[in-house]
Amino acid sequence: MQKAAIYILTQNNIERKIYLKTCLYFLFKNFNSKYKYPIIILHEGDYDDNAKNEILKSIREECRSLIFFNKLDPDDFKVPEHIDKDKMNKCIDTTPVPYWRNERYRIMCYFWIRHFFKYCKEYEYVMRLDDDSIIEENIDLDVFELLEKKDLNYVSNIIHLDCSICNYEMKDFFIDLFPDKKDKVQEMFIDHIIDSSSEHFDKFKSFYKVLKNEDFLYDKVNLSMPVMYYNNFSITRPKIWNKKEVTNMIDEIDKNGNIFYCRWGDAPLQTIIMKLYDNTRLSKFTFKYSKRLQREAFKDDNNIFHSYMPKTYDKTSCITNKN
Repeated sequence: MQKAAIYILTQNNIERKIYLKTCLYFLFKNFNSKYKYPIIILHEGDYDDNAKNEILKSIREECRSLIFFNKLDPDDFKVPEHIDKDKMNKCIDTTPVPYWRNERYRIMCYFWIRHFFKYCKEYEYVMRLDDDSIIEENIDLDVFELLEKKDLNYVSNIIHLDCSICNYEMKDFFIDLFPDKKDKVQEMFIDHIIDSSSEHFDKFKSFYKVLKNEDFLYDKVNLSMPVMYYNNFSITRPKIWNKKEVTNMIDEIDKNGNIFYCRWGDAPLQTIIMKLYDNTRLSKFTFKYSKRLQREAFKDDNNIFHSYMPKTYDKTSCITNKN
């Protein structure tokens, strides 16, 4: 059995506790009641003894000893000092796409890139599972042993495209950082042109003006969608993320600031970092699971509801089907 653990980041409020308890139920039912890896619940200090007890009592007795709560450092969920908060807030207010999200979301993306791996140095492998993710079928093998056997650095469930506006200038950033790997970086992005006929074009121009402090003068914009491994379920080796080659990349991403000014996601960033580090040691482990977005409507920061769930009940809400 590998020295491994499962990490879940959450908050102590009614909504997140419901998600967490549901997530844990299916995590134990479909995987961890058999393999019994420790589960570390990360929180910002808002989980008092009463809240911890509520979560523990919601787990079947034989598995309660596997749950641990870890309070994050106070500075881990703050906008870093080098970020212009006024500029960030103005960028956020432009809302060029529905999933543009808010300051808290950007801080979370920053946490997974900048701070997370300091909490798991003692483990050979760690699984990240978001608190609103549900494992919807039995996983009948030890996924950590699978990574060891195949000598992999990073495994996720599916490969997907992320928003080109949210990740504005990400491709150019990595090409500038690694001019000798330009072709490899190009392979990680899909071209995406938005012109004046697009519903997002005028809002993009508003965002551009705040970001660059100048008007966008063209009738179309050439963007790039990053190809990413979803990381709301992912497994990786923490030691890789503490290697100098990787931390140097993270330092440059941090200095750039576009996690906050745009909405550079932690999933495409982690994918690109792992591919640039060692393109041969990433893979997929496919099983049925769903995220909140596939199960229910959600309200954006402008109080507008969106739904990405299937239209009929004969269609699965799972992000993937097992191949």
